[in-house]
Amino acid sequence: MQSHPTGTALPRAKNLMRPTSLLFLAGVCALLTACASKPQPRLCVAEAVMSERIVPRPDDWFALLLHGFDRDQGVAPSPSVDCSGVPVVWQEPQAEECREPGPEAKPLPPPERLTDEDLVVETVRADLRLVWVVARRFSNGEGLGPVGLVERNREGFVVRALGSLRAYPRQSRLRLEQAGEVTVLIAEGEVCTDEAPPTCRRMARVLPLRKGRFFAEAVTSEGNGSCMGPAWFPLSREQVFVMPNGLHHKIEFTSTLSVKPEGIVLNEQVAIFIRDPNQPSIPPQSYRRAQAQRVLSVRDTRLVGTSPSLWVQMVEPELLAGAKPLELPVQPVAKTEEILP
Repeated sequence: MQSHPTGTALPRAKNLMRPTSLLFLAGVCALLTACASKPQPRLCVAEAVMSERIVPRPDDWFALLLHGFDRDQGVAPSPSVDCSGVPVVWQEPQAEECREPGPEAKPLPPPERLTDEDLVVETVRADLRLVWVVARRFSNGEGLGPVGLVERNREGFVVRALGSLRAYPRQSRLRLEQAGEVTVLIAEGEVCTDEAPPTCRRMARVLPLRKGRFFAEAVTSEGNGSCMGPAWFPLSREQVFVMPNGLHHKIEFTSTLSVKPEGIVLNEQVAIFIRDPNQPSIPPQSYRRAQAQRVLSVRDTRLVGTSPSLWVQMVEPELLAGAKPLELPVQPVAKTEEILP
């Protein structure tokens, strides 16, 4: 017995969605425990076997959020579909569409079966959980799958909000924050090199919650509405560039992300160091430093920024001067070396 998408003829799936103007406010109120009496969206309801358990098992969460999940085989149909019947898909902005494209990665083959490593569960409050099922993996260490806000009540487990999330499952953390009148999902995780010891860097995704769905939205310009880049925020990154004169420019970037009433606040710092590869005994010399704060406002229909990231502002002049990337900043450890064509 599976969790059922809205709109099927099965009795437990009837009237699971209420497309009224109160749904958005109800979702926000539920998250903030401010108005539990308001009507809330019911996207999916757990099967009986899950509701009867005190502590759900991983396959219970898989069956709740993935339509068609096979408990015996431990797999879901491919391509994945969430429990409301919506395909689990993700499209990163392309280089020609935005000033900064999303991360480049190739999809890995579907796993033979889902395990507890493919499940992330965070407690929002005693009766509320954020649950992310990592149904697919990518060559850069990211995972993709349905993410749901799940409430446990007298009926059992009910999905109150749902969407697709692509982020880093390693050391991941999911949380809900309030940016003005809009609730946002913050998904942080890390990617590590296969060195000994490894170097790990954290990244964050931001998904606004609108009328019961988590949306993957690009950041658009305040002025002309053009795309600045995905709502994907490396909290640290670095890149070495080879300049036309043969010198190496190493760019180091760090950032902190917080959510305040005015929006998503990013405090960014960049440092550029110069090194002569022909004189390895001479330490790198500091060339340039900069810091900036930018705020992304979360509007009713889009994420809006007044400026691109400091990383973009510092890297673009290097590229215009003829710089060429020397190497990728991070090579993640993947579950398998096989990559789909």
